[in-house]
Amino acid sequence: MELLLLFIPLLLLTSSLIVGLSSNNLGKISAGILSSTLVFVALIFSSIILFNIYKHEDQILYENFYNWISISSLEIGIGYLIDKFSAVMLFVVLLISFVVHVYSISYMSEEKDFKRFFSYIALFTFSMILLVMSNNLIQLFIGWEGVGLVSYLLIGFFYKKESAIKANLKAFLINRIGDMFFILGIAMIYALFDSFDYRTIFININKVDFENLDSYFGLSYLDLSCLFLFIGAMAKSAQIPLHVWLPDSMEGPTPISALIHAATMVTAGIFMVGRLSPLFELTDFTNSFILIIGSSTALFMGLIAIYENDIKRVIAYSTISQLGYMVAALGISAYTVSFFHLFTHAFFKALLFLCAGSIIMSLHHNQDITKMGGLRSKLPVTYICFLIGTLSIIGFPLTSGFFSKDLILEVMLDNNSTISFVSYNMLLIGALVTVIYSLRLLFIVFHGDFRGGKLSSIKEQSMIILLPLILLAIFSLFSGYLIKTFVDMPIYFYGLKDIHYEGMLPFISHGILSPASIALITGFFAAKILYKDERKFKMLNSAITIKLKSFIQTKYKFDELFIYSSNKTKKISSLLASKFDIGLIDGFIVNGLPKKINKLSQILKSLSSGYLYHYAFLFVFSIVVIFGIILARIL
Repeated sequence: MELLLLFIPLLLLTSSLIVGLSSNNLGKISAGILSSTLVFVALIFSSIILFNIYKHEDQILYENFYNWISISSLEIGIGYLIDKFSAVMLFVVLLISFVVHVYSISYMSEEKDFKRFFSYIALFTFSMILLVMSNNLIQLFIGWEGVGLVSYLLIGFFYKKESAIKANLKAFLINRIGDMFFILGIAMIYALFDSFDYRTIFININKVDFENLDSYFGLSYLDLSCLFLFIGAMAKSAQIPLHVWLPDSMEGPTPISALIHAATMVTAGIFMVGRLSPLFELTDFTNSFILIIGSSTALFMGLIAIYENDIKRVIAYSTISQLGYMVAALGISAYTVSFFHLFTHAFFKALLFLCAGSIIMSLHHNQDITKMGGLRSKLPVTYICFLIGTLSIIGFPLTSGFFSKDLILEVMLDNNSTISFVSYNMLLIGALVTVIYSLRLLFIVFHGDFRGGKLSSIKEQSMIILLPLILLAIFSLFSGYLIKTFVDMPIYFYGLKDIHYEGMLPFISHGILSPASIALITGFFAAKILYKDERKFKMLNSAITIKLKSFIQTKYKFDELFIYSSNKTKKISSLLASKFDIGLIDGFIVNGLPKKINKLSQILKSLSSGYLYHYAFLFVFSIVVIFGIILARIL
C-alpha cells in the first residue's frame, strides 16, 4: 500500500517533467495521451487505496517516506496520512484531473503551448495530492504553495493577453495576503506543540492548559492561531473579502477553470480545516467567524451571478457561493457534511465548466450569454449534461446536490443557536438565489432564439469532449446516494459528529417537504417568468431596485476597496519614507551625524596649527580650567 501511495505523486511529477521538457519528437496528441495515462494509473492506485481503507474498518495509514529535516528536536518528514477523509479526497482530485486531462486533448489541440499546458496541470494535481496526503503542517504548506504557484501559471497561460496577466497577478497577490496569515498560524501551532506533525499535535491537545495561555486582542491563543489558519483558507477558498481573484481566474483556459473550481486549489481550504478539525473544534470565536463568513459568501456572491453575462463568470460566482455553504458547515463543526458537499460539488461544477467549454468552442470562443440562445437543438448532448449539472446545483430532488445541500441546511437548523439560525436563513435565501441564476443561465443559453448570428454553423464537439461530460453527468446524478458514507465518516483524531440521519427514504421525504423545496419552486417560477417568458415588471424598474442592481453589479466594490486600501498604504509608506527614512535615518543619523562630526573636526583642526606657543597656551589654559573646577568644588 505504501508503494502505491509513493507512486501516485511520482507519476504526476513524472508526467509534468516528461511532457514539459520533451523535445519536438513527442507530438501534441502523444503528450496528451501520455499525461492522461499516467494520471489514470494514479487514479487506479487511489481507487485501490480507497477500497482497502473501507474494506478494513478503522484502518489508517500514517508514515514518513523519509525524514527531510532533523535538527535537535525539530523533525520534519515527507509522508502520508490516509484515512477515509483523505482517501476520498485523493480519489476525487485524481478523477476530476483525469477527466480534465482527457477533455483538454481536444480543447487545447489548436494551442501552440499544448505541452506546456499539460505539464502545468500535472504539476497542479501533484501539488494538490501532496497537500491531501500530508501528515504534517510543513508538507501541507508546500502543497498549499504549490497549487498557488501553478494556478498563477495557468491563469496567466495566455501570457500575451494583458487581462490574463493582470488576473494571475491579482490571484497571486490576494493569496499572498492569506498565506501571510497562514504562516503565522502554523508558527503559532508549532510554538504551542513544539511539532509540525499532525499525530504529535493531536495527541498533545489534551495535555495543554489552554486557559492559562496568553490571549491576544481578546482572543485565546488557540482561537487566534486557528483564525490565522482560516484567513489563509479564506484566500484559497475565495471567501469574502478575499474572493476577488476567483472570477478573474476565468482568463485561463476553460479546462483549468474546471480543475481549480472543482477539485483543487479552492477546495484546499475546506480540506485543511477538516484535517485540523481537532484544533478548530476547541475554538469559539473562530467557529462563529467561519460561520458568518461562509453564510455571507453563499448569499451575496450568488446575487452577483444573477447579473453576470459571461458564461464562465456566472459559474465562477456560483463556485464562490457553493464554497460558502461548505465553509458555513465547517463553522458548526459539521466537517464531513461540508466534505460531502465538496464531493458532490466537484462533479457538477466540473460538469458545468466543461459544458461551458463545449459551448464556447461551438460558438467560436464567444462567452457572452446575451449572444446565445436556442442551442438546445444544436447541442443536444451538451444541453442534457448542462441540465443535469444545473439540476444538481439547485438541489433538485434525487440529484447529488439535493442530498449534500439539504444535509447542510438540516444540520444548520439542528444546531440550536441564534447565529446558526441566522445563517440557516441566509443559506436558504442563497438556495433561492442559486435556483434563479442557474436557471437564468440555462434558459438564456439553450432556450429562446439564437442571438449570435447564424445558428446553422453550430454543431456538437467530438466525443473526446462529450465523453467526459457524460461521465461527470452520471456522477452528478448518483454521487449523492453515498450520503451515509459521509454521515458515518470519521476524521483522524476527531472521530464522528453526531448527525441526525434516519435513513435514505426519510431523508428524501423530509427534503422534498422542507423549506428548501419551497425555495426551489419559487426560484423556478421566478426564473421561468423573467428569463424564459421574458415578462417585464414595473417593480424591477423602480429607483430602489435599479440602485440595488447597480450596487450588486459593482461586485459590492470590493475591488475598489482593495485599490483604495493599496493607494492609502502607498501614501502612508511614502510619507513614512520621506519623514522617517529619508528625514530621520538618512538625514540625521546616516548623513547628519557624519556632517556634524566633520564640522567639529574642522574646528579642532584649526586649533592644530603646529606652533609651539599655541600648544603651550592651550596647556596652561587647560591647567587653569582644571584648577578652577577643583577650587569651585572645595570652596
